[in-house]
Amino acid sequence: MTEIVLDKSYLDGAPTASVHALCDHFHVLLSDELFFELMTTDVLSQKRCFAKLPERENPVNLIPNVGVLLRFEREHQRGSGPLTQHRLPDRYIFHKKLREGTFVCEGEVLENLTAWRAQVEGDTREFVERSKIVHQFFPELNGIEWKEFPAAVGEARRKIAGDHDFVRQVYESFLDEDAPPDAPAPGALTPEWAWFRWVQCQIIAGLRLFQRYQGRFPEDPSPEFWRRAEHSMLDLYYVILGSLAGAIATRDNEIREDFLALRPDAVLLSPDILGATGANQPPNTDARQAGSAPSPRAG
Repeated sequence: MTEIVLDKSYLDGAPTASVHALCDHFHVLLSDELFFELMTTDVLSQKRCFAKLPERENPVNLIPNVGVLLRFEREHQRGSGPLTQHRLPDRYIFHKKLREGTFVCEGEVLENLTAWRAQVEGDTREFVERSKIVHQFFPELNGIEWKEFPAAVGEARRKIAGDHDFVRQVYESFLDEDAPPDAPAPGALTPEWAWFRWVQCQIIAGLRLFQRYQGRFPEDPSPEFWRRAEHSMLDLYYVILGSLAGAIATRDNEIREDFLALRPDAVLLSPDILGATGANQPPNTDARQAGSAPSPRAG
């Protein structure tokens, strides 16, 4: 079966039958990033999401976060695919209180979640800092009139999506700042590497943030700014994983846009595409058809 990355917008917004069909016909990958969102969302959303997963042993494949994949590539000097090789080997069943909306984090679980929250906040701040300087990789964004800005950003997005040598150049510039001794050589990177996709997604998401604020980021960001930035930062990790797997299930407009920019050849599923097939029929996995379906953004 094909690997497919699941995101929160799909799990929260899709009908239960679509989620079950997804689990029946794909190796569904539930990443640390999604688990973090599920454990920090509001109780009703958490209950709704866990209740949609098949009530059986190992309903999905649990995989580690993108940072673990990056470390794997540094240690082994090769791409991290297929992602199913990184799935947790343990047999598990999700706690029934997660389905009921009565689960309470305490003890070691709470400590781990607190540490996780600090890591996400740090990653978000680093993402914002990169977004502030993303224009340095695209001189054509400097000194132009606002009316020309959207088209220039669009061209920059196409460049980072399609010019593989440029991706390696950006990666090499990141190495110049703070390179670990075992960092993969730029020439070794291909689209099958998490490092390659990490660079693409940091830049493509950073360009969106740069355009949103027209390059003028707030000096004293509000809580709402950081909430939206964290959402964008977590979204880019879904795109990294989906690009590596070659398939993603999402209802999120920005994830869809970025994923199709990087992987126009891949599988993108929306609930109506999968739901139309029924639980006992294989889904239509044509990327162009799936990519044209409506896709309201789920918070």
